[in-house]
Amino acid sequence: MTEPSKTVVTVLVFLRHGDAILLAKQRYGRQYWSLPGGVMEAGESVEQAAIREVKEETGLDIQLGRLVGVYSKPGENGLALTFEGQVTGGLLQADNEIAEVRYFPLANLPENIRQHLRQRVEDFQAGLPEALVRTQ
Repeated sequence: MTEPSKTVVTVLVFLRHGDAILLAKQRYGRQYWSLPGGVMEAGESVEQAAIREVKEETGLDIQLGRLVGVYSKPGENGLALTFEGQVTGGLLQADNEIAEVRYFPLANLPENIRQHLRQRVEDFQAGLPEALVRTQ
């Protein structure tokens, strides 16, 4: 019998301000700009993980909205859930994992982002009522 694989579940949130979205610049690795979010912890719901991760990385309190997409990442043994959210409070500030948080116009995203984020931004902009399911 095959041992079940351990899949890492990541939750990420699109936070819009006018025609811009909030991105967080990582302090580690290649210091990519990414959506705020992170890995679910044991005993957490998807909603709890998204709200906690955004608060930790950006200082913002949020409310989750629609599920934008479910992204399977077999090469990384991962599953990423991407939501739309709304800011309900807090003060915008980076934490120890994040070098900077900033809103970028959707038409002018920074160059230092991973390719899969570009596809997720396109999915977000499509505004479909149902979540997309993709392999990246």
